[in-house]
Amino acid sequence: MFACLYAPDFAVQAALLTEPPDLREGLRRSPMVVLEGPENLPRVAALNDAARKCGMEAGMTKLQVETCGGVLLRKRSEAEEDAAQAELVECATFFSPRVESTGAGTVLLDLDGTERLFGTPENTARKISVAARERGFDLRVAVASNPDTALYAARGFPGITVILAGQEARRLAWLNVELLPIGTEMLDTLHCWGIRTFQALAALPEVPLTERLGQAGLYLQKLARGAVHRTLVPIAVVQQFVESYEFDDPVETLESLSFVLNRLLQQICSRLMAQALSTNELRLTMDLAVTQRRVSNSGEQFQHDWKLPVPTQDGRMLFALVWLELERNIFSAPIKKVTLEALAVKPRTAQGNLFAPPSPDAEKLEMTLARIRGVVGGADAEGVSCVGSPGVVDTHKTASFEVRPFSSVREGLSKDGLGKDAAEKDRANLVPALLPTIALRVFRPPLETAVELNGQTPHIVCLWKKPGRVIAASGPWCSSGHWWNRAVTWVREEWDVALKTPAGIGFYRIYLDRVQKQWFVEGMFD
Repeated sequence: MFACLYAPDFAVQAALLTEPPDLREGLRRSPMVVLEGPENLPRVAALNDAARKCGMEAGMTKLQVETCGGVLLRKRSEAEEDAAQAELVECATFFSPRVESTGAGTVLLDLDGTERLFGTPENTARKISVAARERGFDLRVAVASNPDTALYAARGFPGITVILAGQEARRLAWLNVELLPIGTEMLDTLHCWGIRTFQALAALPEVPLTERLGQAGLYLQKLARGAVHRTLVPIAVVQQFVESYEFDDPVETLESLSFVLNRLLQQICSRLMAQALSTNELRLTMDLAVTQRRVSNSGEQFQHDWKLPVPTQDGRMLFALVWLELERNIFSAPIKKVTLEALAVKPRTAQGNLFAPPSPDAEKLEMTLARIRGVVGGADAEGVSCVGSPGVVDTHKTASFEVRPFSSVREGLSKDGLGKDAAEKDRANLVPALLPTIALRVFRPPLETAVELNGQTPHIVCLWKKPGRVIAASGPWCSSGHWWNRAVTWVREEWDVALKTPAGIGFYRIYLDRVQKQWFVEGMFD
């Protein structure tokens, strides 16, 4: 089964969508026309039923319309109609993943496989109509066994129409042939023959009709019989989960934002759940009401991004993250507009372990990190993040690391398809268990020391203010880096030495920092 969503007088409904919801219903009952054309002579492009009852018609001039009195005038806007069409398509995607944007104010969707979710075709059509009404549309909804039958039923019959398989020709019989995609010349020919309804066109013999009107006439007859079965051309819907709110009067306190932020986040999460999606990135943008024009826009807008470790649909957790960040900031001007944007991703799928204790929820971890950032700050004086997970830096400099945000995504796989950790474990298992292993216990910070050289080799090392004779030494191993930046450059010579101490022979790693011209003990081998 296929469903068609048809918005009659689409240009009028698109203009009404820009009106406040509490006034929209009253304006729909009032006479309203949409004008287009040059400024000196605009004409009526669309009008509603209330305007037709007042005697107005399409093509009338603005002056003729104004003589009727009490009519609402709106200028036609392609941007408003495109936005309304996108809203209508989004409404349809809540009921089917296969949606075709057939034309302005017309959307077709495939209902195959949705019976368990929405019930019978009648119930589905009723739910579609209710959902469209909540978005501001007054639709005609038709359900049929093929797309074109549903299309012409929606255009020809008011309200909700359901046509079962085998009933297409009988139900479409009394529709006017002007609903078909027919040219003016062919329409005049049919009128000369006395053909004005679908039933009359469907009753004509096929061969004489084809001889006179060609294949186009035969195709129109099949449409009138409801016998055309075609494949939908679904659109690739680009989901953008963006919600915004603009205040009539700019607000100065965070308490005034709480209700609006919570509502916007709940709307985004509801849309995500309806599409079986989650989000792992959230962006908040707030426009500030700056009184004086500035050279840069940095003072006119506040923006912050959150990258979550795992996808989520929890609006309360997202609100808590946003609120904790806002409490840490002081704004230079009142807030006039709030915009929230979420990046849609697939939900997290994880299976618990029956033989291990449950790990903490990732959402709770992110809340804890947000509170820590509120106390110690998110970054240091150099802009480096100081709250997160340590990561190895691609450098030879010892003890170098960076702080990264927590993530549930594994960083990569080895060539054999195993994760990096698993591959390392497998390599470790290849080493015989009886081989001795050695570890370096690093001193943090490294210990300053004094070293006496015998030529170029360390001879005496002062360890904890006690000199120790070097029994054996291996080195030096020279390394350097960041020579292009004098502020962070490093040059060092490393030695592995065996020292004779009162407790016995100890093995240590020492190095000479050529920038500071100072010796250090980096660690002890164990």
